Amino acid sequence: MAELDRDPGENMSPSKQLIQVVPQLTPMRCGVTDHAIPLARELEAAFEIDTAFVVLNSREKCDLAYPIIHCAPQELLQACLSLSNGRPGSILVHLSGYGYSRDGAPTLLADALTKVRKDGRFRVAVYFHELFATGMPWRSAFWYSRRQRNAVRRIAEECDLRVTSTRCYADWLERKSDRERGYSVQVLPVFSTVGEARELLPIVQRQQTMAVFGLSATRRTAYKELKSARNLLRDLGIREIADLGPESEVPLEVHGVPVRRRGVLAPADLVRELAQATFGFLSYAPALAAKSGVFAAYCAHGTVPVITKAFNGEADGLRDGRELLSPGTVKTALASGLEHCSKAAWLWYCSHRLNAHAATYARWLSNSDALAPAVTRGKAEIERT
Repeated sequence: MAELDRDPGENMSPSKQLIQVVPQLTPMRCGVTDHAIPLARELEAAFEIDTAFVVLNSREKCDLAYPIIHCAPQELLQACLSLSNGRPGSILVHLSGYGYSRDGAPTLLADALTKVRKDGRFRVAVYFHELFATGMPWRSAFWYSRRQRNAVRRIAEECDLRVTSTRCYADWLERKSDRERGYSVQVLPVFSTVGEARELLPIVQRQQTMAVFGLSATRRTAYKELKSARNLLRDLGIREIADLGPESEVPLEVHGVPVRRRGVLAPADLVRELAQATFGFLSYAPALAAKSGVFAAYCAHGTVPVITKAFNGEADGLRDGRELLSPGTVKTALASGLEHCSKAAWLWYCSHRLNAHAATYARWLSNSDALAPAVTRGKAEIERT
């Protein structure tokens, strides 16, 4: 049965409300949660749009000042009607397959959205955080991939607005659409969930520190990769590694470079660490960097992202040696000045900052290019994006 955590309020206008559908609400332990909550705050602050949440795959409670309903996928329509007081409204689904289903194929969610669409009282937007897994025949992802693709395609075809983080995801969604109903997909790389710098600290004022930031699993993978990156650390002149994130097994040093364990910091302290570090390391496929919240956090503070996998050409506006560095581009970047990389990364990020995401949904909700003139801050922000 659907379970309402908080009273949605009799006076909440559904035209000024966005119902966000998530697999769980667990701040600081779930990337989707950490994306949805800042978005809710920005929608309210910049555009006077309220948020309510429907949680489909978890009964775990959290202390958030929003109307929240926990329910099974088949109860999605009824939950949304409860939050909108039975009136028409709008839904934003955050799609990450494994969040909704153990096999990564959110078939029940697809069924629920089909029911919502047939009812006709709600418009549906989806942000595709991920699409489907791939792997070799001896990995479970190989056997689940077809089911995952089918579920994702069905969900895409039930939507009025489709947004995703990378061009390669958008290309797949557009290619697999119903040929007669073909649709476009908007690309918005993920925003930083740990703040955004309005002004950059110059490189000359930063420390020769490399940040390793993220959840425990993310950082463990990063350290494994750093073990084979002795020359990279040497060429960058790294004097210290700042480990930022939840408790995990962290090495004391990497190739003689000491690791300073900082743990989970208060927001202001975390921003200070990122802003003062010259570099930020992550283990990620370059073509998918735009979907990484860690990568977004580095770019949002002008911290030069560093990877170990070089890539040619351009992916989502990113180029090796310009917005990020790999072993093959380090020396050239050092010779021309790291300030260029820091600023390029930050400027790339600014085009899809948090407010740009909120403005996208505000435009969709308003059915026009801007909100009512009374929302002066929000209107100005829309016009700048």
